[in-house]
Amino acid sequence: MNKYSKKLLRLLITLNILNIINSQTVSSEYMREGFENIIKYKDSRNIIVAGLIISRLGSNYDTHLKNINGSKNILSKELSIFGDYWGITNQFIFWSSISGVQRKEKRRYIINSFLVNGLVTYGIKFATKRIRPDGSNKRSFPSGHTSNSFLGATIIQNIYGTDIGLPAYLFASITGLSRINDNKHYLSDVIFGAALGVGIATAFNHLYEKEIMNIDGSSPKKSFKLNYSWTF
Repeated sequence: MNKYSKKLLRLLITLNILNIINSQTVSSEYMREGFENIIKYKDSRNIIVAGLIISRLGSNYDTHLKNINGSKNILSKELSIFGDYWGITNQFIFWSSISGVQRKEKRRYIINSFLVNGLVTYGIKFATKRIRPDGSNKRSFPSGHTSNSFLGATIIQNIYGTDIGLPAYLFASITGLSRINDNKHYLSDVIFGAALGVGIATAFNHLYEKEIMNIDGSSPKKSFKLNYSWTF
């Protein structure tokens, strides 16, 4: 990204942080319960454990894929740029597009799960201190762009259904490949990042469904309506 793109992203992030504060949906209790659900529920726990195992197996091909990518990029320049941007901005788009019934519950699910995902991802990064393929720093494992994208895709799948979820998973996959293509991550970083995002979103989905059940006694209805707006 060039310096102008970074300034634009900083502005976007700042505006959305203000929007989050105003929405009053950030809850330390909700975040704590969601984090505990990662261990409590078998589905989210198994996703993350499986991701860790597959990531370990994938690490055998880290150097080989890096060498292949060095001679011929695995993605076009345009797709790589798209994946990079999507990995950073996908949550901001959907934070601002939530509308209709159970808007408050949807926003609480989205915002708190993204915050926990960020904390867990960067906690692992600073604990493992793996050097990136390009040697730029020691925050390679796991891929934050990828965990962010797959978290978003899983939330979209859970709230809106397959019609919106499948394209979101496709975009998330492009993000993961773009991180390898740009020499920012190894294959194993991307694999575990994807599993981490899916696992955390799944854990928080149990809270979301519980809230909806308490409101109207039925499982949440999956439908999508885009209504992009800013509220301050």
